[in-house]
Amino acid sequence: MSDLLSLLSLGSAGIAAQNTGVAVAQNNVANVNTQGYSRQRVDLEALLASPLVGGVRSGDPQRIGSDLLAGRARTAAGALAMAKAFAEALSDVEARVSTGPTIDEQLGSLYSRISQLSAAPADPASRDAVVTAARDLVAGLRRRSAELDAAFDESNQRISDNAQQATALAKSLADTNTQLARSGDPTLADKRDQIATQLTQLVGGAARIDGDGQMRFVLDGGAVLVDGTHAEALTAAPDPTTGNVQLSVGARDVTAQIGGGAVGADIAVRDHNLADARGQLDQLAFDITKQFNAVHTANAGLDGTTGRNMFVPQAQVAGAARAFALDPALDADPSKLAAAAPGSGPGDNRGALAMFALATAKVATGGTTLTESAMSIISKVANATSAANTDVSRDQLVSDHLASLRDSLSGVDLQEELSNLSRFEHASAAMTKFVSTIDDMLGSLIERL
Repeated sequence: MSDLLSLLSLGSAGIAAQNTGVAVAQNNVANVNTQGYSRQRVDLEALLASPLVGGVRSGDPQRIGSDLLAGRARTAAGALAMAKAFAEALSDVEARVSTGPTIDEQLGSLYSRISQLSAAPADPASRDAVVTAARDLVAGLRRRSAELDAAFDESNQRISDNAQQATALAKSLADTNTQLARSGDPTLADKRDQIATQLTQLVGGAARIDGDGQMRFVLDGGAVLVDGTHAEALTAAPDPTTGNVQLSVGARDVTAQIGGGAVGADIAVRDHNLADARGQLDQLAFDITKQFNAVHTANAGLDGTTGRNMFVPQAQVAGAARAFALDPALDADPSKLAAAAPGSGPGDNRGALAMFALATAKVATGGTTLTESAMSIISKVANATSAANTDVSRDQLVSDHLASLRDSLSGVDLQEELSNLSRFEHASAAMTKFVSTIDDMLGSLIERL
């Protein structure tokens, strides 16, 4: 009877082991479309006979995956997120500097009106047309300046918002580390990988799993954001000098060290592309003011007076586009437009010709014309946008390739899982039949006793 009881125990353990396999296969099939899910496998272990009866038992479900491949996929996801954010931000900057009449078009319109004035220097309508074109140029430059300032503000806001989100994700990653250490649930490992990917997409950096099974997350430059079960905050605060949002982990400034993710893209656009575009616009406004004023003050209006400015003089380059303005006296009275040479009378056009000559004179900073300088602002941003879009295409290919590799290793294969499900179900049915037979034998034995 003891042998029969041993066989009954063997059968019971066999049913339990096969049912574990059924449950794991069913769970894999159920999660075939779950984002980030890694298929699981149950390993069955044969028990030693003692001396005749052995049996089987199942281990805990094991998650199928590669930490090395997952790390590379996270890095690729961070690069792709940065490229997309960079391209999107640059496209926005390009639209801000190129939508509507551009600065070079408005400069061209001003030169055209000055050319018409040179043919009739005493004509009030021609003078009004020049002043109107100058007003349009002022409005255009100031609008572009305001647009770039708004882009700066929006970049700072995105950086601040994403820093808060990164802090929340870091805490969630640390909490998941704690839960995983307690339970060992494979689905928590999937969740941890997804959180780490989201964090990489925000701030770049790298996640690694150490020998203790805990995941650490380190920003570019070495600042530790998550150390096992402990998470630091990524703090955003405005710089007291520039007003730009700066990021820190503890007392450490990490702004310049974040070179990946959406935050890295916004920092790069803000501190380089936007700063360059705003600097170029300020320099252009300063150069226009300086060059036109030099010609205008040397010539005379209809009343024969010289020394009047065409635009309000600028003391410095920084902020010149925001402060760019037509001289109030000229704005109120177009007769003060200096179209004549000093002492030549109201019919002279040499002042107008001198202003028109600025159209081809290489008087802008950098040895270009004012029009070329205006065009370079747009072309520089457009070239950067084009390069960023190319980076998006490249990084998308890399990310897709790594995703395919991950799916081939960790993804659920329905055919395989259905085969496993059938195999475990048949084995469970066989063990059930075995137990039923042993139970009948025990019943018969008991009745005979």
